[in-house]
Amino acid sequence: MGTIVDARIPTAEFALSEAFGDVPDASMEAVHVVVPRNDCLLPFLWASAPDTEDLDAALEADPSTNEVTRLVQDDGRVLYQIRWDSQVRVFLSMLVEKQGTLLDAQIQSRAWELRILFPDKDTMSAFYDFCQAYGTSVDINRVHDLENVVQHGGTRLSAAQYEALTEALNSDYYSVPRGTTLVELSDRLGVSHQAVSERLRRGHQVLLESNLHDGMASSGSLS
Repeated sequence: MGTIVDARIPTAEFALSEAFGDVPDASMEAVHVVVPRNDCLLPFLWASAPDTEDLDAALEADPSTNEVTRLVQDDGRVLYQIRWDSQVRVFLSMLVEKQGTLLDAQIQSRAWELRILFPDKDTMSAFYDFCQAYGTSVDINRVHDLENVVQHGGTRLSAAQYEALTEALNSDYYSVPRGTTLVELSDRLGVSHQAVSERLRRGHQVLLESNLHDGMASSGSLS
């Protein structure tokens, strides 16, 4: 049975530490693509910052990048194509060698938040052992069985999204006035308030897309 791991790695031990030191208000999220070669893993990032020109310069100057190309800007975000330096590529290649699949990657609070799918817990352990030997500090936040992540409550929510939405609803977060705050939710869930905000936002998107698409499909079938 597949195993999904939510892991946290400091930027200082993986990538873009100096860039985030220069532009601390930046946020980044990986674009999920299928690539043919290991050295092309994690090639695209959506990023936002108060000054995108400063962000350009910070990414280009960061020692973890070899080449940075701005592709497009949309609604305050910039899509970058990045070719990483050899140290980052070794880490990503080892992830593939240990049969890991990177499902999600974003940077919050000066750390990479990664969601990785492994075939089983043995391959997960092998990857963790590699990280320790490689000198990379990996904090394993949660480990899920694949079947408990794929679907929750008849939706396509991840386990983290489902948990955050359920806790928010039960705590009257959506009431007027609110019965709780993001900070209080983060304390209950044991993650940063930025992480809670992101899980809620993504969960809302999944629910909206699911219901709107289903609604449009139903309308179409009646016409």
